[in-house]
Amino acid sequence: MRSELQRRLSRYWRMELANAVIVPFALLLLAEVSGDGVGWLSVAALVPMVGLLIVGGWYWRAKWLQLGGDRRAIEPALRLADRAQRPLGVTSIAAAGLAALSWVVPALSVGRSDRIVASIAAALAAAEYVNYYHRQLQHVDRLADARRLVSGRGFRPAKLAVDLARHRTGGTTSTATSAERRLRCVDGPAGQAPDPPDAGQGRRGHPRS
Repeated sequence: MRSELQRRLSRYWRMELANAVIVPFALLLLAEVSGDGVGWLSVAALVPMVGLLIVGGWYWRAKWLQLGGDRRAIEPALRLADRAQRPLGVTSIAAAGLAALSWVVPALSVGRSDRIVASIAAALAAAEYVNYYHRQLQHVDRLADARRLVSGRGFRPAKLAVDLARHRTGGTTSTATSAERRLRCVDGPAGQAPDPPDAGQGRRGHPRS
């Protein structure tokens, strides 16, 4: 189960960081092919979108490393996510508002392609912000998450949001998921080795005489 989780996390962080390059490139290429190009409106929407993908990619990479035994990897990722939350939230809201307004006031853009790129990027930024800082919107790669959504229990709290809450209160973070929790009976808390016996206990857990 742990190796399965490691493979999934490895895929997550690589996918998010790759999307930070691929998605903007694809959107800009689309605008250039159409002939209109892009202006400041698209840039204003692309910045928070790329920022969120980078934060997400770094976070999943840290979780992947943490599960592999590097407990120090998660703290820098959480510090970045903590500091970036407000700026990314504000810029995502602003980008969405400007993109919507540009369809009413076309002068805000350099053309139709600019408005399309800005609208797509702003929508993706808003979705990524919710997905990382509030509720997990991705429910397509795990059957358990899909079943939860279909059953009417709603969206799970975002894993980053849970870890940030612990980080902000000085608690420890865990790599546990529903699958990983099953390992606790063998390995203790997810991603950690079992606690050693107390100094006053023997090998079988009985007090030494």
